[in-house]
Amino acid sequence: MSVERRQSDASPRRVLLVGWDAADWQMIHPLIEQGLMPATAGLMQRGSWGNLASLQPMLSPILWNSIATGKRASGHGVLGFTEPDPDGPGVRPSASTSRKCKAIWNILTQCGLRSNVVGWYASHPAEPIAGTMVSNQFEVFSATDDGVTPPPQGSVHPADLTDELAELRVRPREIDATAILPFVPDAARLQDQPANRLAALQRMLAQTATVHAAATHLMTTTEWDLTAVYYEGIDRFGHEFMEFHPPKMDQVSQEDFDAYQNCMVGIYRFHDMMLEALLTLAGDDTTVVLMSDHGYYNNHLRPDPREGKSGPVEWHRPFGVLAAQGPGVKPGGRLFGASLLDVAPTLLHLLGLPAGYDMPGRVLAEALDLPDEPRRIESWEEIPGGCGMHSGSLRVDPAEAREAMQQLVALGYIDPPSAESEQTVRDTIAQNQLCLAQTLADARDFQQAVEVFEAIDPCVRDTAQGQVFLASCLLALGRHDDARSLLEGLQEKQIDQPRLHMMLGVLAHADGDHDRALEFYQRVEASQPRLPGLYNKLGAVYLAAEKHTPATQAFEKALAIDPECSVSLEGLGRAKLALGEPDEALSLSLQAAELTHFFPRAHCTIGKAMLALGDYPGAVEALTLCVKQAPRFSEAHQALASAYRAAGEPDKALRADLQAKQVRAAGAV
Repeated sequence: MSVERRQSDASPRRVLLVGWDAADWQMIHPLIEQGLMPATAGLMQRGSWGNLASLQPMLSPILWNSIATGKRASGHGVLGFTEPDPDGPGVRPSASTSRKCKAIWNILTQCGLRSNVVGWYASHPAEPIAGTMVSNQFEVFSATDDGVTPPPQGSVHPADLTDELAELRVRPREIDATAILPFVPDAARLQDQPANRLAALQRMLAQTATVHAAATHLMTTTEWDLTAVYYEGIDRFGHEFMEFHPPKMDQVSQEDFDAYQNCMVGIYRFHDMMLEALLTLAGDDTTVVLMSDHGYYNNHLRPDPREGKSGPVEWHRPFGVLAAQGPGVKPGGRLFGASLLDVAPTLLHLLGLPAGYDMPGRVLAEALDLPDEPRRIESWEEIPGGCGMHSGSLRVDPAEAREAMQQLVALGYIDPPSAESEQTVRDTIAQNQLCLAQTLADARDFQQAVEVFEAIDPCVRDTAQGQVFLASCLLALGRHDDARSLLEGLQEKQIDQPRLHMMLGVLAHADGDHDRALEFYQRVEASQPRLPGLYNKLGAVYLAAEKHTPATQAFEKALAIDPECSVSLEGLGRAKLALGEPDEALSLSLQAAELTHFFPRAHCTIGKAMLALGDYPGAVEALTLCVKQAPRFSEAHQALASAYRAAGEPDKALRADLQAKQVRAAGAV
């Protein structure tokens, strides 16, 4: 069985996918306004761009494999930074052999198309695809007396390109003063100070430049239909230098701030220069897609280690970037409500191939200018034939795995392996299973999330963080008594009181006890007013109690903290609608849906606002989308009935009324 490839005169000849880990429009827009990122600015002007919603948990190995496969971690199988080493005791970095479904380059291999894949997260050992793969361990090397260590075995496919590509690696010592000074103007003075960060800067720049050198070489020396290149530099710089970015954080010394405040601007400008080279090499017949897996807090929302917030993932903002230009892309367009899961279906459509129904994302058709409608097949997993995936028997050299793990330790993503390797393996399995449970909860499959969580090792399951997560899943399943029992048990132990009070407030709200919910939230406000989500929950309680003015004030406080919070925007829109301001309600709810497309409540508020404004066809469209996203949302079915009635379609109104009654009878919302 084969799949027909459909292309038109408007289709691109090939596609270039550029991944910038942790790139954020909040950093990019000001730099564009200053004229400091001209390549990125040109790409946006010539094509379409917008936010890209991330997934939970926001861990790079999980996210970049979701981008490549169009599936969540529960579908692709990569669950964290490390995994048990199948060849012996201990753990290793997550490998390409852990991925249990086809990535886009495997699909292209089946279809006779050629790919170059460079540096993709968890891509080692390189897969034997049609084309070239340079794994994410290729750039891992160290100095020796007579040069540098050779590339790790299996880091390049085909293997006979290894020596050729190895010559392109950039050594840290090659990052000289001319390269360092734009990042750290006072580097000459700092180099004599024992605690300086210059060596780390050199290593990170060398790694980024190595990836770029390999990608540009392959783009010019090979025939390809897809080139996918992943740059980790912005994320790695963020973990090292974002705390020194202006405005100065209170806990940062003036000396460190003065020394390193230019580093983040420098790494963005460096990536823009690399992008300019890629665009030149790609040519006008290539569609270029630039994206990131998540953003990175760079303002007052940066974690404060004095409040116990210093973990790497706490720096990650839930919106990345997406921009595209070239054949098949609308010029001057905007993308709204895109998510990481939409990338693979969209790339396949650009290349004339269908996505699978087992890919939950959508084709971003609003940004494309192609005559063919997006199509689907059941699953690419059912299409037989060689696809370039590894057999499950292939394993990574444990010594190479240990070296790569040291980089993860240095970045703070993982703790150093314990002396007891068996315990290390147990801890790794437990953490990865927690990531799987979080992935399932993010997909709103709470029942399976609970089943996975309850089987996790107690070292993770019985922590306060774990128990609060379990309580949130139980609450979503309507198991209020079980959730209450868990939370009250933690409360007795005096563990993480603000978050517990927050959850107890959620529980009281779900029980309809608005006064009790407000009491818990007000305790949180008194002790930790910046706790994420606090004012959204306060606003929701006020809305439920029909106290619309206090609800407005709560959501406005939430937006003062984070102006791009879709929950806050929708909540404020709902409050404005209740106060008789449908124009404002519509504007706010549209902004919420632009940030997060899968947001039934936002589409419901949009529909109700349009209904109030007399736009009956628009109301029907918005509410139809809402009930498609949330079939058991009775309020939306009832509103849809009103919209049909106002639009002069009584038969459809009766059917929507009946659907609302059936949903309510089933005990849905």
